[in-house]
Amino acid sequence: MVSTAIRNAIAPAQPMSWTEAITVSLAAITFAIPAVAALYLAKSALGIDLMAGPSPLHDALYAFVR
Repeated sequence: MVSTAIRNAIAPAQPMSWTEAITVSLAAITFAIPAVAALYLAKSALGIDLMAGPSPLHDALYAFVR
C-alpha cells in the first residue's frame, strides 16, 4: 500500500485518494524529522552558525547534543 501511494504521488496515473495522501504524508514526516535532527546535529558539531543567537530548533534538539 505504501509503495502504491508513493508511486501515485511521484507519477500519478489517477487522482490520489485520501488514504494514499495521508500515507504519503506520514511516510514523509517519518523520514523528515530524523533527517532534520541529523542535519542540526551535524551543523552543531561543525560549529556552523546560520543566524545570530540560538537557532529555532535549539531548544527542541539540544538534549541530543549533550
